[in-house]
Amino acid sequence: MDGFDTQAAWLRRFQSDAESNLHAFALRLHEAMPERVTIQKHKGLFSRATKTTGVSVEMEQNRYMLELVNGRLKASIAMVVRDIAISTKTIDPAEWFATLSAETQKASEHAKRLAQSLSAFMAS
Repeated sequence: MDGFDTQAAWLRRFQSDAESNLHAFALRLHEAMPERVTIQKHKGLFSRATKTTGVSVEMEQNRYMLELVNGRLKASIAMVVRDIAISTKTIDPAEWFATLSAETQKASEHAKRLAQSLSAFMAS
């Protein structure tokens, strides 16, 4: 399945039940990259249950944020320097998924090369 088909499938999935799908997506991201993912939750004044309202992913120089606002997905990417967002742009959720996917793939390839280098160094 190509990138466009994957993005379209994610968006259709989110539109059917945005809140529960955002929660499931946030948990999956957190499971894969716990040190990089923060899940935003909100608890109503008289409610015992908490709702997932957003998720953010910290990558090299970017913070990817996906939020549920009035039942709709709002996606943005912030350029971060020393834990300070110096610019933030709102983008289409489909573009957000594609950009995050590309950056995480690049990071995992870098980590794999680093692991191979360390392994080769330890073996010699």
